[in-house]
Formats: sequence, structure tokens, C-alpha cells
Amino acid sequence: MGKLSIAVPAGSDAVPRRWRPSGALTRVGGALAAQLDAEQGRWFLWLPVFFGAGVGIYFELLEEPPFSLSLGLFIAALALRMMARANLLAFLFTSILLCASAGFFAAKVRSDIMAAPVLDRHGAYDLEGFVEGFDRQTPKRGRAVIRLTAMKHDNADVANRPFRVRVSVRGELTLTPGAAIKIRAILGPPPEPVMPGGYDFARMSYYQGIGASGYSLSKPELLDGRELPLDMKFRARLAELRARIGTRITSTLPGQTGEIAAALTVGQTAGLDETSMNDLRGSGLAHVISISGLHMSLVAGTVFWFLRWLLALFPSIALRFSVRALAGGSALVCVTVYLALSGASIAAVRSYLMIAVVFLAILLNRQALSLRNVALAGLVILIVLPDSLIDISFQMSFAATAALIAGYERFGRYLHFEAKSVRERLTWQPVYIVGGVLVTTATAGLAVEPFSAYHFHNLTVYSALGNLLGGPPVDLLTMPAMIVALIAMPFGLDEWPLKFMGYGVDAMMAVAKWVASIPGSLIPVPAFPFAALLIIILGGLWLIIWRRPWRLFGLAVIGGGVAFTSIHDRPDIYVDRDAKVAAIRDKDGKLQAPKSRRASYTVTQWLKADGDGRAAKDASTGAGWQCDAYSCLALVKGTLVSFIAKPDAIHDDCERAVVMVAPMDIRQPCPAPKIILDRGALWERGSATIKVTDAGLMLHTASERRGVRPWSPSRRRREIIPPEAETARPGEDKPAEDGQE
Repeated sequence: MGKLSIAVPAGSDAVPRRWRPSGALTRVGGALAAQLDAEQGRWFLWLPVFFGAGVGIYFELLEEPPFSLSLGLFIAALALRMMARANLLAFLFTSILLCASAGFFAAKVRSDIMAAPVLDRHGAYDLEGFVEGFDRQTPKRGRAVIRLTAMKHDNADVANRPFRVRVSVRGELTLTPGAAIKIRAILGPPPEPVMPGGYDFARMSYYQGIGASGYSLSKPELLDGRELPLDMKFRARLAELRARIGTRITSTLPGQTGEIAAALTVGQTAGLDETSMNDLRGSGLAHVISISGLHMSLVAGTVFWFLRWLLALFPSIALRFSVRALAGGSALVCVTVYLALSGASIAAVRSYLMIAVVFLAILLNRQALSLRNVALAGLVILIVLPDSLIDISFQMSFAATAALIAGYERFGRYLHFEAKSVRERLTWQPVYIVGGVLVTTATAGLAVEPFSAYHFHNLTVYSALGNLLGGPPVDLLTMPAMIVALIAMPFGLDEWPLKFMGYGVDAMMAVAKWVASIPGSLIPVPAFPFAALLIIILGGLWLIIWRRPWRLFGLAVIGGGVAFTSIHDRPDIYVDRDAKVAAIRDKDGKLQAPKSRRASYTVTQWLKADGDGRAAKDASTGAGWQCDAYSCLALVKGTLVSFIAKPDAIHDDCERAVVMVAPMDIRQPCPAPKIILDRGALWERGSATIKVTDAGLMLHTASERRGVRPWSPSRRRREIIPPEAETARPGEDKPAEDGQE
């Protein structure tokens, strides 16, 4: 691996002569410079890290920075970098500043490019537009993304209408991408976090160009004679092809086998039932369902190695051309087709870019699998899509890939087996193969577990076992059979390949069911500070990037991050953003909500963040509350909490409650409560938590963590929201929790 060329000759002083500290500082600086100089070949690997740090700083700000600030910082850092050419430490420091400022600038540019109107008023709207995507979640409910061409409220055109909206549609009608429809729906701004510091759906929606979400009030009406936008014509035809392939698969392979096979082929996940998903989650195999890095690698790798073997059989080709390059180019074409058929999700596109970098290296006769290529792929993705940094699938995918390649660089020689005889090969080769699979699974599992614990609040204990037993059927049977089936499908010869694909799926699900049934397969993990995850990430990067012994310092940093995860913030009162549900912590330390079936997704997320494995219905029994038809009362550490159900209870509870929560606006004088979270207050500040301490009540709201950004505009005026205008429940727009790669 080549070294970076800088203007510092080997052995030159790392410290300017006009200022030369003495003693320990000199020795430390000299040792650091010597270590860094010896690791020049690894400097490039830090570029995406510091670039990503700049992106991360942008997203952590509480106010949107002006474009001139981001541009100015980038220019200043570039100037400093150009001046620092005669000093090693100054060169490295200014390079870090340049990368970070470039990431900050790229994130700002991306946000400005994606700027689009966001609905700021709840209500009923008449919509017309083209269906860009439709995902059937249950047999009687689906979710449509609509590109609007017209939007009316109270029979008046909405001047500043969103570009796209997401609508939950009830009924058995399946909408095809490209269809022109008319529909009436209740819409509001994209859903906010269900708790302070929770997952921000609105930010995700912003970068997808979605400015509103809600649910339909009428059945979609198909409109004829509408001309499709030019960019949607190809997508509509491709969606029709994907639907036909999915139908063909499910008709050949009935039941959950066919649904899983369709999910692996065209990304069609609507038919997966909760039992199958729970088995996959409990066994650590849920990532198989989400088309991303694993699937792209298997498709590209299968095509590459098969074509390379096949072309090598023909001397006229093998002696004249580079068989490796021909196979690599063909594999890249095939994986591009697979990307299109899979639906080209964001996770799949990122994985495709990584695969493209690998095969570009093959075409250029360079080493394909190296940390340098991983770093290059990550840098390209962050430049093009800086918001990928905050996406769960991006984090887990690169963590697993980087850990595997770094582990192979360090310990790969121990996994190679040179047999001296046929008997020795038959005896020891299977041991090395199984050992390699086990080590690979354990390495990838350890790399992604911190992200799983932070984002999903659970640890999959037996994921190594699940992947060791359930991975080979997918790798060796399901995916190769899928490739053959797709090639044979135009000729009507796909039945037997699909059946073999089904055998692989059934074998994987049998393993998933068995592993998930083992007691303790999933361990709930309470929410811990983001700083803990960041420390673990920094320690992991230090460990895998450097080669010299000082890399072991990364283990100490990881240990510190793991210790930091023991810090848990446990609020005593939770209130969701619509005041439809509240929860209090009882004397046993468990969350309890009033008896209700509303907002079950919100309660589920609260329980997960609390490290509580109960289902929402088990925590919504009314334990700890005294309820009547008008309100619910609870005593939390001597503090009386009132959860209003009907306006008739406001007068009485205003005289006794210390904390009052109401799903309507409270207009009358209310002297007793120290904190009032009514509909208007929650509209302004978002979901809230309260901690009861000896010093008083500590209130935290979602707006404190979100700040004033393009996806979270300031709401300082209290808008009277019509009672019938409700936002879509977040359960309809929740992020994928499984299989990010």
C-alpha cells in the first residue's frame, strides 16, 4: 500500500525550531510523530472518519448554520492546509480540519438541495398526484408515497404544498407506482420523536422529500389520461416488472416461503407475518430480509466466481483477455440489474456503491478487498449522501465490513489451510471452513452489537449460532438459485430454481425458529448516552485502522465506552406528542400507562428505551392510575399527575394536580399545576419527559434536542388544532429495525 507524499522529509523535525518545548512534552511529541510517520500508509483510512465527523457536527447543531458559514470554514481550512507543508503535526492537524469542514459543507449543501415545503397545519386535504411507491403492510392496509400535482384545503389550493406526502391507505386496493390518483386524507407534519432524543421521523422524511404524512379518509380514485413525469416512466415500468416477478415467486412457493423469497428478490416484504419476523429477530437473521450488503455481495460474488471459472475453461479467451476483469465487469452489470429489481432502497444503493468500488478495483487490477476500498466507498457515499451517516443501516454495514476486512488482514493467514494429502484435506478442511464461518459471524456480530443496543435497545445473544447455521443455506442455495431463476424466468424455466430457492429459505427459517426459541435469545438494553456509542466507535476505529502495537489502546477506549453504557436516564413521567397517552414509573420502577389501545407503538418505544421487554398491552393495564370517564390520576414520588380525558375534568384537576396532561387546549386559569402539557404546548415543544427530584420537576422536551432545523421549524405560536385533525401514528412510518447492513 503506497504512502502519502508530503513535504516533510523522513527524519526531519516535527516541531518548528523557533519554538521547541523541553522535557516530557518534547519526548511525547517526538514519539507521536514517529508513530504517525510509521503509519503513513494508513492515513487515508481516516479521511472518511474526519469527513463524517464534520457531517455529524452539522447534524448535532441546534440551529441551522448559514451557507456562508459552512463555505467560509471550508475555504479557511483549505488555506491552512496549503500553508502547513513543512511540519508533520501541522500537516495532519490541518488535514483533519479540512476533512471535517468539507463534511460540514457537504451536509449543508445536501440539506439545501433537499429543501422542500413541509406542511405546518393539520387538517383534511384533497390530494391529486402520482404514486411513487406503495408498500402493503397488512392485507387491508398499505402505505403510499404520492408526488403531488394538486392539494386543496377547504376547497382552496394550498400554495406552498409539499413535494411528496406519505399516506396510510386502508382497503385491499393495490396501488402501482405511476398510477394517478385522487384521495382525501388527514395530513400533518411528518411525525416527531416519541420521546426526547428518540428517532426523528421528520428528519428522515426531509431527506426523502416527504413534507407531510397521515391517513386516508376515502378510497383512492384512479385518474385516467394523466401524463407521467419523465423521470417516473421508467420507474413505473420497472415497478410493474417487479410486481410480476413477485407474483410469480409467491405463486410457485406458497406461504411464508414464497413471501420471504419475494423479499429477497424484489424487496416485497408486505406478506411477512409477525411470527416469521420474531423468529428472524431472535436468531439474528433479520438482516437477511433487508436487501443490502449481504445480498449485493452474494449476487456479485456468485456471478464473478462462476464466470471466472467458466471463462478459464476456454484457452482462446483466457490467454487473450483478463478473465478476472471480464468476470468483474459482468458481475457489476448483474448486480446493477439486481439493484433495480430490488427496489433500489437507500441501504441497497449504498451497498451497491461499495460493491462498485470493489469491482472497479478488480477492473484496474488492484486489490479488491481492503480497508482502503472500504474507506473510499464510505467517503464517496458521504460526499454524495451525507445524511447516510445518521442512517442505521449505513452504520451497521460499514462497521461489519470494516471489522471483517481488518480481521482478515490481521488473522487471515490462520484461516488458510494447505493440505499435504487427500486424507488431510478431507479431515481438516471442513474444520477450517466451519471455523472461518464462525469467526466471520462472531466478528461481524461484535461489530454491529453496539449499534443494535443503541438504536433497537436489545442484544441478540445467539446471533453467532443463528448465522452459523442459517447463513450457509442462504449463501450456498437460496441466492444462487435466485440468480438462476431470474435468468430462466423469461423462458418459463424458473420453477425448479425457485423450488431450490424455497428449500434454502425453509432451512434458514427452521434454524431461525429453533434459535429464537432458546430462552434469553434477546436481552433488552436500556437506552444509554450517545457519547458511550461514540467512544466505542472511536476505540474500534483506532483498533482496526492502525497496525502498530499502539492500536491496542483502542481496546481500552472500547472498554471505557462499554462502562459508560451503564449510565441510564430514567424519567418518571412520559407524555407523547399528541397527549394521547402518558406513562408513569411505579414503585417497582416499571412504566405504567392508562388502559388504552391507542398509541401502542409509542408505549412500545418507551418500554424498549427503558430496557423493559413487556409488550405495550401489558404496560397499558392502568396499574398505578385511578381512572374514571373524565381523567386519570397517578401519584409519582408524592407528585400528583392528571391525565385529562374530557374537558369536564379540567376545573377540578386544576385545583389539585401538580402535573397536568391534556389532549385539548386549556384556556381557563389553572393555578395548581407546575407543569401543563396541553395540546398547544405539545404542538410547540413535542413529546416530553419529566423527572421528579428533591429539587423539583425536571422537564425535557423533544424540541430541546431537535433545535430549529429545516426538518424541525420553530413553533412559537400556539395553533388551535381541530380535534378531528390528527397526525398518522408513528407505527405507520416507523424505520426498519432489522437487517441494516
